[in-house]
Amino acid sequence: MLKTILATVLAVLGGLVFFAGLMGISQGIVAWNAAVSPTIPWFLVPALALVGAAIWWVNRRWPLRLNRPAGGRAYAYVLLMTYAVLCLGVLESWLNDLTLPAPSWPDEAVSTGFQLTFLLVIPFIAAALAEVGFRGLMQTALEKVLPAWPMLLLIAVINYLMHFYDPDQAGQFVRMIALNLTWGYVTWRTQSLRPALAAHVAMNICIPLLHYGSEHFGPGPVPFGDFPPGTLAIAVVSGIVALAAALVIGRSLPGRT
Repeated sequence: MLKTILATVLAVLGGLVFFAGLMGISQGIVAWNAAVSPTIPWFLVPALALVGAAIWWVNRRWPLRLNRPAGGRAYAYVLLMTYAVLCLGVLESWLNDLTLPAPSWPDEAVSTGFQLTFLLVIPFIAAALAEVGFRGLMQTALEKVLPAWPMLLLIAVINYLMHFYDPDQAGQFVRMIALNLTWGYVTWRTQSLRPALAAHVAMNICIPLLHYGSEHFGPGPVPFGDFPPGTLAIAVVSGIVALAAALVIGRSLPGRT
């Protein structure tokens, strides 16, 4: 019992230190770039190099199943489930009269090119670090000491608490828990980190781009009432269709059952 508790604590701490430490350094590089040269977004080179080197090293030191293929059905399943959960998040937004806030600029004086680079690079880094930290380091270690669903729920709650500092994101409880359970399950089922990583990156980039591409350009939450009529109905219907398709595909996923 004591060994299980110790292994659980070490696994959680290892994943959190990796994610929070590298995310903090990456954001520091962005802030330095914005302060020194707000018109030239050179931060992507050192930030991506740092993150890439860190992921390569931990994957070599503690295999994270990053190199293991998963098959096309796993990608279809996780992308459909991710979309279905995001549609569920629209219902949550409707209840709270908020949507998920897009990332804020490091400085209001940065150029448009800096903003666009930030919008693409930082969500990518956040997704990559989160997947390696939570479903790579943390989940790989916890699978050795905990049953599947208690382990997946523990990781989902920890990930949600990492966002709790922001009231707007804290209000997205159902969405965050469901996303983490989905990504954790497909990682456990296929024993590959690739599908969850692909879904997380796609979500982290597409949502801010859709947000900034709308008339509500700028960081921060958008009142749900400002969206076009029918948004809720479209989200519900398309989410149900995506969920049904994902469940059909999920029955034939390779790997564990």
